[in-house]
Amino acid sequence: MDFTIKQCVAWGGGLTTIQDWQSYAQGEISLSDAQELPPLKQIPAMQRRRLSPFAKLALHCALSAADECITTVPSVFASRHGDLIKTNKLINDVAAKEDLSPTLFGLSVHNAVGGLFSIYTGNKAPLTAISAGEDTFFTAIIDALCKLSANEYSQVLVVFTEILVPEIYKKYVAQDEVAIACALLLAPAGQGDEVYSLTLQANEDHQQIENKRMQVLDFLNFYYSNSKQVNVKSKRHSWQLNRAVS
Repeated sequence: MDFTIKQCVAWGGGLTTIQDWQSYAQGEISLSDAQELPPLKQIPAMQRRRLSPFAKLALHCALSAADECITTVPSVFASRHGDLIKTNKLINDVAAKEDLSPTLFGLSVHNAVGGLFSIYTGNKAPLTAISAGEDTFFTAIIDALCKLSANEYSQVLVVFTEILVPEIYKKYVAQDEVAIACALLLAPAGQGDEVYSLTLQANEDHQQIENKRMQVLDFLNFYYSNSKQVNVKSKRHSWQLNRAVS
């Protein structure tokens, strides 16, 4: 289905503002290894101090993009690895035969940050968590579009978040990863809107390996440029995102 993007908020790789991402799309600046975290002043300090870097990135973008519909918007939270630092701590505790922290476990699962978003905002709308390998970002958009179509929602919030994996896992990661979050507020396209369409087909090149570039970066480079189309290949799929004006 055709859709429009009402809000786009991204933070990562040293880029934190719309102007930063526009400059990135124009090739004027590059991503950095900076790990600056958003101030997240919307959340009380006592609660904010307990949040992991993963949660801070996700919640900053989610709260900023949801805007006026923050208490009612359905959402899709997506991440390939999730808050793997927490998961890694739990695995180490199991290996050491130590007691596991119920709180740490509860905050390590993929829908944990979505739950925090729901609690902080009082949002009781449906929420799902998506993890689909290197295709996680675009798969989350597909899930949101299905919700828009099947449930006739007026808008759906998509939040993608990734942080750098712990050192022990780096040899298993093919992509050049960046600690980044990106939130999109999607809605059905109306007259005069900038209209997007997303299609995919199976990638029949069985010898192809994973794309080293994260899909979210391909998207942001496209979104903040003047391009009308972007094609992204993964190991399993070929994605095409188009833009026009209705």
